[in-house]
Amino acid sequence: MPWSSLQIFLRRISTPIRHLISLYAALLALFTLLRLLRVSGSPLIDLANAFAPFCYMPLVVAFPLSILVTRGGGAPVGNARKRLSRLSKPAEGAHPPRWSVLLQICLIAIGLYWFAVPGMYRRLDPPAGETFSVVTFNVQGSNQELGRATDWLLAAAPDLILLQETAGGYDERLTPLYDVYAHEDHIEGSARVFSRYPILARESLIIEDEPGRHALRLLLNQEGRELAVYALHFTLPLNPRAETDPDADIGPEALLRYNERRRNAQIRRFLDLLARESAPYIVAGDFNMSDASLIYDEAAALMGDAWRAAGSGAGRTWPVAEAIGLPRVIQPLLRIDYIWHSPALRPTSAAVGDAIGSDHLPLTVEFEWRAD
Repeated sequence: MPWSSLQIFLRRISTPIRHLISLYAALLALFTLLRLLRVSGSPLIDLANAFAPFCYMPLVVAFPLSILVTRGGGAPVGNARKRLSRLSKPAEGAHPPRWSVLLQICLIAIGLYWFAVPGMYRRLDPPAGETFSVVTFNVQGSNQELGRATDWLLAAAPDLILLQETAGGYDERLTPLYDVYAHEDHIEGSARVFSRYPILARESLIIEDEPGRHALRLLLNQEGRELAVYALHFTLPLNPRAETDPDADIGPEALLRYNERRRNAQIRRFLDLLARESAPYIVAGDFNMSDASLIYDEAAALMGDAWRAAGSGAGRTWPVAEAIGLPRVIQPLLRIDYIWHSPALRPTSAAVGDAIGSDHLPLTVEFEWRAD
């Protein structure tokens, strides 16, 4: 394309693009303010918070694009080359509003601080002594490749396995795990724990009265140390009817009915119960909660997030594209599977596992006991 034709094209699109980018920056600034004020309760705002990193990602393109269309399209065609040497004196109205540029810079800094810095690589001290490993994995009730999943779990050989969405009672699909792990307990159709360590006590905790939700607490004897293990699976925020109506739509259209109230109430009730725990503990399961959601900060104020301490990158575990009929190239969008811990434990490594038939990826964390 000749330079003059390119100049004409850029001049035609520069103004609407600058206006569009300025509008996006203003809306993102409003969202940032609402997030700083911790405004919640509106489905649209809560949904935006759950996907907050993706709200800031367009800045990577919007900011340089606003500069590009300005520098390329502000001057008359005949003076194009001369214009490039006189950028310090742009034509009136050629540049985007100064507030838009400054605002985008501020939003980029905030987005990096909130969502990029926590996932940066951090140097970890090697374990000082013996370690043990924990895997949490939502197997997906309709998983047709559960045999491959159990093979993966056996190869990983963790000391504790916490599964979600298994069948009620004795799940024959998990027979290889029963053969290897001497200790097992579960809540019907919700959460299941396989342990190498003896179970001293078990308790089913009510985290919701109606229609009903339970968490499983096991007290383990880990070579003379007591360790409390909580297995959880919180409800979906996508459709309030999904737990009681098997025909309820939980596809993309359910985003229009996004509602976090029930899940948040379950999480807060569990945190109240956990605050009374006297033993060192691990909490693991499918929280159906993005680490960008506001409720995440309430959980992180009480428990240590093993991925934030020992993982690198975003650690996203859901959804696995091929499990829901999408091209494999699409990567998981959210981190909703967690392993939390009390201060008595130190994560020494954390990793997201392979796609093994479920719409979730497994999460593995290695721990050691702190010397003090």
